[in-house]
Order: sequence, then C-alpha cells, then structure tokens
Amino acid sequence: MSPDTPPPPAAGELLPRGAEAFGVRVKLAMYSLDIAHKDGGPKARGFARILGITIDDIDYLEGAIYTGILVVPVSSVRDNPPWGVNCTVIVPVRGLGEKHARVVNMRTAWLLTSGADPPRLVNAYLKP
Repeated sequence: MSPDTPPPPAAGELLPRGAEAFGVRVKLAMYSLDIAHKDGGPKARGFARILGITIDDIDYLEGAIYTGILVVPVSSVRDNPPWGVNCTVIVPVRGLGEKHARVVNMRTAWLLTSGADPPRLVNAYLKP
C-alpha cells in the first residue's frame, strides 16, 4: 500500500468499501462451490453436506456474503506483501432445504490492495 493509502481497518471495524466489494460470484463458481476443483472441491462438498448449498444456490450464497460484509465487522487483519492486506469477515449463513434450521459461520477473506480499490474476495469456506 502506498503512503497515501488510508490505514487498513482494525478488527471490529466494517470492511472498507464493502458495498463495492467484487469477485464473489467468480470465486464461488470457480472454487468454493466447484465440486470438481482440486482444492475447492472439499469446500464445495462441505457447503452441500453441512448447509445443503450447491452451485445451483450461488445467488443465495452470493447475497449472504454481500449482506454479511455490510453488517459483520472484520475479525482479523494481516499484511500480505506485496499485494496489500487480507481481512477476514466471519459471515453467518443459513442452510437451505432440509438444512434450513442450521446456521454456520463462513470465513470470507478479502484482499485490500489500496484505498483506491474495493475489496476482492479471495476465499470463502465454512468454519463449523
């Protein structure tokens, strides 16, 4: 981050520019909900087994993430040189179908590259 960049958020603050966050749908489709992905497959199977959420429910999960980051504060911040700062936001997600009564925390990781750029989702997975 450049010297002109505002400082990163502290734990307990909301994700800066959360309303402008991006990369959620792509990360979910190509990784977190992709059952065939080498690394994302176990996460996708976890979403299906624990919450009944599959790739067919991408709109629902995307909405839960965007809603969550506007109201749930950042839980941790760490430097990620040379790219910027990673912020973690733990978003509660309600299951679907037979799992509708279950609410599980989903860890979302966001990259902040500068004060001029909105946060980009770099990871999303369940932390039961």
